[in-house]
Amino acid sequence: MDERELQDALKSLLREIALMNEDDASDAGVPDDLVNLRRVRTFDEEGVLTQNAGLTVTAADGSEFQLTIVRSR
Repeated sequence: MDERELQDALKSLLREIALMNEDDASDAGVPDDLVNLRRVRTFDEEGVLTQNAGLTVTAADGSEFQLTIVRSR
């Protein structure tokens, strides 16, 4: 697995969580803070100027986070 493959897998997982209703998310053990994510996009999709793989995640309250993925070995 490389950085882009992990990025894409995490993006898919977070998008699936974002589409869950609160009951299904609770049954699946998803933390409340991950329910109702507004948007999950790759750095490439967002136009982030970096060579690193990563995601930009926007929460329901409008806060935005960048997750950088760097291979350590």
